[in-house]
Amino acid sequence: MADIFEEVEEGLRQDRLTGLWKKYGIFAYIAAALLIGGVAFNEYRQVQAANTVEENASRLEAALVEVDARNYESAATQLTELIENNIAPSKVAAHYLAGVRLDGNGDAAAAAEVLSASISDLEDPTEKLALIKSAYLEADTLSRSELEAILSPLTSGDGPFAALASELVAAKALQDGDIDFARREFNFLRLAQNAPPGVVTRAQQALAALPPISAEIETTPAEVPEVPTEPATEETTEETPE
Repeated sequence: MADIFEEVEEGLRQDRLTGLWKKYGIFAYIAAALLIGGVAFNEYRQVQAANTVEENASRLEAALVEVDARNYESAATQLTELIENNIAPSKVAAHYLAGVRLDGNGDAAAAAEVLSASISDLEDPTEKLALIKSAYLEADTLSRSELEAILSPLTSGDGPFAALASELVAAKALQDGDIDFARREFNFLRLAQNAPPGVVTRAQQALAALPPISAEIETTPAEVPEVPTEPATEETTEETPE
């Protein structure tokens, strides 16, 4: 009898499963289709992204061929299109376009404008380099305080970009005649661990060119206090009557 009950229960269980499958089985098919479709779509996106990167790289390479050939107008047009489309190499294209504006057109202000426009949150190293380059191009027209304000996002940190920014500020201070400030900055850069070798070398050269500290201090002879002189006294002689 026990076997019969077990067979009946098994039959009822199968009937319930069959009913559930008929009722909700369509959702399983949909889920499977979505899973397979999602995998296929992801693969498609990866292929498209790879094709886009390759296409953009080819466009940048074509623009650089024009730069090398000194066809500056054609190169500027192609580089500008890459930047305006905000595609993968647009940050790099901005550096090359700035070079075209500077070398091809002799326009430092336009070059600095191109670089400044490519800067957003300074998370990308190419943006930090753009900030350094634009600051160099505008250094002669800026005061030291303005230059320090522009470069503060870099000088407040550490690493190669901070060293380059500090070097530019020190050079500006030296240009303004603040030798003490310049000496302190160059001494710091000379010993900084994260400074690029070029920065360290230039800091050493700048320190060697500065006047010795003793020569900067004007020595004046000590003033000898004046001793008041007593007025001369006339000697009186007594006349003796004859």
